[in-house]
Amino acid sequence: MESIGADRGRAHPRDIVKAFGVLGELRRNPHRTDLVGDFIGRLTGPSADRLFHKVWNDPVGRRMLQERRDLRATLADRAYLSALPAGSLGRAYFDWTSTRDFTADGLAKEISRQVGRELNNPRATMGARVVDMHDLWHILNGWDSDIFGEIHLLGYSYAQLGGWAWLILGVIANSILATKGRFEGIGYLRNAMRRGRKAALLVAVDWEAMLPLPLDEVRQRLSIAPPEPYQRLP
Repeated sequence: MESIGADRGRAHPRDIVKAFGVLGELRRNPHRTDLVGDFIGRLTGPSADRLFHKVWNDPVGRRMLQERRDLRATLADRAYLSALPAGSLGRAYFDWTSTRDFTADGLAKEISRQVGRELNNPRATMGARVVDMHDLWHILNGWDSDIFGEIHLLGYSYAQLGGWAWLILGVIANSILATKGRFEGIGYLRNAMRRGRKAALLVAVDWEAMLPLPLDEVRQRLSIAPPEPYQRLP
């Protein structure tokens, strides 16, 4: 995912070959979650540049990037989040990550090889924020951290961020599940893409200002439809 912070113009054929080599290793060792970031980064190509220009042309998004906002620092402040009103986005994030033993710092360490944390330029800041807001997307859309919940996020990320890697991973995950007689994920992936296209440009959102607000109000402001039920798959 390092290409989020740099204009590469297009995916080099060499990177495409290496990406599918990474994918083969990931299929052999599904627990290597670090390889997911490597795969996505190699296939990002021009989509990161298009996304950057969208965010830069948004007044709020540009301010986030110019100020080099560190969203991870805010999401790692457990005392602050726990003191937010019940029903707020920030409190929901605190409860959600607490029950799953997730933290913003833990996530950042796992993918630190793909996305730098220096925040020394607008593109690097955008890349870090894309990573840090991942779980907020889970919460706003009502998707858990199970397999189908993550398939939802792959489709949603493809709609919001661009880049074929997200869609390819979603299709491959569904093809593997299909061999086990589970076909629900195909509809979930398609539905998540539809939701992602209807939502506001979430990479340009001032998430720090959204955290104290009620969940329903945040969804309304960002054109995110209320959560829809789905069959969880551990």
